[in-house]
Amino acid sequence: MKRIITTTVALVMAVTCLSGCSVETSEFSIEETSTAEVTTTTTTEATTTTTTIEETTTETTISRIVTVNSEELDALLAKQPIYVSKTKYLVQDKEYKALYPDMLQAIVTNNSEDDIKNAVVVFVAWDENNLPVKIRGEFDYSGDYLKGCNFSDINLVPGKSYGKDGGMSLDTGLNIKKFKAIVREYETFEGKKWTNPYYDAWVSMYGGGKKLKDDITVDCYLADEDYEELVKMMSEATSADNESDSSST
Repeated sequence: MKRIITTTVALVMAVTCLSGCSVETSEFSIEETSTAEVTTTTTTEATTTTTTIEETTTETTISRIVTVNSEELDALLAKQPIYVSKTKYLVQDKEYKALYPDMLQAIVTNNSEDDIKNAVVVFVAWDENNLPVKIRGEFDYSGDYLKGCNFSDINLVPGKSYGKDGGMSLDTGLNIKKFKAIVREYETFEGKKWTNPYYDAWVSMYGGGKKLKDDITVDCYLADEDYEELVKMMSEATSADNESDSSST
């Protein structure tokens, strides 16, 4: 049976250290139709697409479109040069939230060989009924379903993680029960820029005020190496299911 694959993406917020110090980050809003600055050239004889991100940044050869579910998209994101390895909703104080606001924490891990100076992370959230919540920062006048945050001057070296000492400070009364985050882009000290090729798929899956569903899928443009990795992962999952079925009979 043929499988098709799909994908989506989002941005970052102001990070405030739990000790009270401030990390140089800035929070901003993302319009639903926002996309990374991408130039796409498609040949007429094949479905191969060359994607160039902001001049000389990174080239990704796209070979096919696949429909993916949320688990498969998460697996693709975890293979990227930088990804959100862990999220946590932080409650600093149960009573004095004006002084110690709740935070959305996203820990990012550097899978690349680059020394990363700056990164952009995007958040999306839902309530207890899986309905979307507009995220308001501590000093926001209005909320947004996609909220971006600049992680500035993070000095993230290869193999290390950043973000465990802080998070994006929230306004009160948001009723956030679930949330997700994605790294949209990063920049090195040499000025090299990388944009997540699966950001748009992530946004298609979770952004724009969508209800969170277990069976959601999205069409995703896959690079050759990612397609091979996904096929392998799906094959292993199918084998595990077959073994489970045989053992139960």
